[in-house]
Amino acid sequence: MLVADPTAPLTIARAAEAVGAKPMSLYRHFDDRDDLISAVARHLFADIRPRVASGAAWQVEVRAWMTAIYKQARRVPQIVQLLASGESAEWLGDSAYLARVFERAGFHDDRVLAEAVYWVATATMGHAMIDAAGPGKFQADALRARLDRLDDDDAALNARLITQFEKIHRHGFDLVIDLTIAGLEQLLAR
Repeated sequence: MLVADPTAPLTIARAAEAVGAKPMSLYRHFDDRDDLISAVARHLFADIRPRVASGAAWQVEVRAWMTAIYKQARRVPQIVQLLASGESAEWLGDSAYLARVFERAGFHDDRVLAEAVYWVATATMGHAMIDAAGPGKFQADALRARLDRLDDDDAALNARLITQFEKIHRHGFDLVIDLTIAGLEQLLAR
């Protein structure tokens, strides 16, 4: 249901209809909509943690986690939005997973550890939500058509950059991962 129509909200009534039940019957299994969201999130993200070789560098673990979560999050953006909004605490499990990866890497100060987890999680989920909400294809022609709305200097600069944006968009999340890991390496070095 969530994959078939990612823009439709998750409601008890919609979930009941999808499984051929009456809305009230779902309340035998879930306390409320938030409990349903938590259960769906647990199901969708429970086994998503990537398998990496024992003793792999933390950068490999972070890259694998970001990639796996990003792919799943793009499939179900409405759950990600609900998780990100604080409507569910299901993100805490992955928060602990990332924190342990960073502790093994040498992040021991709780503030720095929290910053690292926050950075990775928001970069991953934020990019997934942006991609899921977008048209799927970079709209270079539409952007070029609107350059006349800018002053000449800004239009000339953006005309040069649009081609680069288009190239970046194809592998944009890989760039996000690379920049995130580079930033975390600097954070660890401090």
